[in-house]
Order: sequence, then C-alpha cells, then structure tokens
Amino acid sequence: MMGVLAFLIKIGLSGVVERGIKLMERRAELEVDKEKLRADLTAEYMRQVVEETRIMADFNKGKFSFPWFWMFAALFVLPLGFWWSAVILDSVFGFSWNVADLPTREMRQWAGDMIKWIFYVGGGVAGVKAVLKR
Repeated sequence: MMGVLAFLIKIGLSGVVERGIKLMERRAELEVDKEKLRADLTAEYMRQVVEETRIMADFNKGKFSFPWFWMFAALFVLPLGFWWSAVILDSVFGFSWNVADLPTREMRQWAGDMIKWIFYVGGGVAGVKAVLKR
C-alpha cells in the first residue's frame, strides 16, 4: 500500500492521494458514528423492554386481584392437578387405575404450559407480596 502511495506522489498525483486519505478519515468517522448509533439504539431498546415489563407487571397485578380470574383459571388447573396426582400415585404405588394419557399432543402441550404458568404466577405473586409488605 505504501509503495502505491509513493508511486502516485512521484508522478504528481498527490491531490488524489490527499482525497483518498480524507475519504478514509471520513469512513473512520462514520464507523464511530455507526457504533454510537448502534449503542444508542441498543440502550433505547432496553428502555422499551423495561417499560413493557412494568406495564405487564401492573396489568398482572390488577388481574391477580380479580377473583373471577382465579375462578376461571381453576376450571383448567384443578382438573389438570387431579389428573397429574392420579398419574403420579398410580405410577409410584402401582395401583390398577390405568390413568389415561391426555388424548392429543396439543392437550399435552397445554398441560405443560399450565404447569409452567402455575409456577411462574406463584413465584410472581409471592414476589409482589414480598415487595408490597416492605
């Protein structure tokens, strides 16, 4: 690279070399601006994620304080808990109950989601109550 620059200067094209250097400097400035822009966008994205989390926490706090929500959730969770208990008792103690598996893949997925939801909500409610008691 240096040899090419020296040759261009020797033949009287130092202006071209100067413009090339300025172009390289400008590209370097833009790269710095790109990094700054990327950092600014990342910070703004994180602020939006935090704000969305706050909004959803407020929504869930209101939802969990509404008794009808818990009655509706119980329509799904209690039968699942009854079935789950029967499966465990039958498999551990060898009863002759022959508890059937859930009939479809979608129902098994929903049951797994409900179990995750129970632990997520239970942990969330316990956390909210612990914070509110302070």
